[in-house]
Amino acid sequence: MAVAVALLAVAPCVLLALLTGLGQRRRGTSGPLVALAGLAFPVTWLIWYLRDERPFRRPA
Repeated sequence: MAVAVALLAVAPCVLLALLTGLGQRRRGTSGPLVALAGLAFPVTWLIWYLRDERPFRRPA
């Protein structure tokens, strides 16, 4: 029972890491950086947000 609960807790994190790695690969990044992006997916999402949206700039 404890193993099933642990697996259910870890599965969403693994899924998010895989999806982040696929997204980084689609952006043209090499294999080792894709793995690093997948492992550090919260940081990767923050970088993507800041780079793509530029939330702190005022419209011209």
